[in-house]
Amino acid sequence: MRGAWIYLRERFPLALVALMSAAFAAASVGLFTPTTDTPGAHTWSSAILLFVIYLALLLRYRVTDEWKDFAHDSAVYPDRPVQRGVVSPRTLFVIGAGAFAVELLGVLLIGGALGFVLYLPVLAYSALTVFEFFSAPRLERHFTLSFVLHEAIYLPLFLWVAVVLGAAPDWRTAAGVLACTALFVSVELARKFSPRFDTEGRVVLDTYSAVWGRGRTLGAMVVLVVLSGVLATTAGAGLASPVIAVVAAAVALARPASDRWVTTVVAIHLPLQAAAMLS
Repeated sequence: MRGAWIYLRERFPLALVALMSAAFAAASVGLFTPTTDTPGAHTWSSAILLFVIYLALLLRYRVTDEWKDFAHDSAVYPDRPVQRGVVSPRTLFVIGAGAFAVELLGVLLIGGALGFVLYLPVLAYSALTVFEFFSAPRLERHFTLSFVLHEAIYLPLFLWVAVVLGAAPDWRTAAGVLACTALFVSVELARKFSPRFDTEGRVVLDTYSAVWGRGRTLGAMVVLVVLSGVLATTAGAGLASPVIAVVAAAVALARPASDRWVTTVVAIHLPLQAAAMLS
């Protein structure tokens, strides 16, 4: 138990991930729930279940990444809990299996048997990411290709959410799926924006700014932030969405040399944009 708490504290900051999960649950409900004849209790239950699903999904991803990246992390980050032996493989498996069980239960509760079946492609794609699409050597040489393939999973994920929430099969729903995906990827870029260093002080080529360069990474992040706001409005959100997005992009660019400034702006932008999408 102690090892599990240490792992969650160091590798899965619960407060931040919970905020992120709540934001995307709110955004999903706002963009994909039909506006007519939808009881308030149903909307709240959907939001809670989506929050649980997103939280469990992110924890499952965190655990599978520990297995997938074990050799790399052992070489450059020996002080992480798994590498220094604080967390046993059994404990890590229990955490991952528990998260997976909660995720599947949430999927079944919100989508029923049909929703569960429709979720199988999402699970199949996530399994491919764990095994690096059975092309690990090639993806190691092509960082951007690896990034695109891994982030593409959010397209079928948010499409599934739209389906189980009863969204109409039209261009507005498609725009909503793209808006949520763009928003999620912008947060991912912020999460790994700052360069990381190994025990000898050398930059490790596993963050976006280290590989693409700071300017390109910041540019991609800003574009995704603005794009998510524009697409949200196309999906039916109010004009607050693009306004919040443009303001956040401008504020981030006001101090582009500060990692903390840029990542903080993107972090604050997320719940604000989610609230705009919900309204």
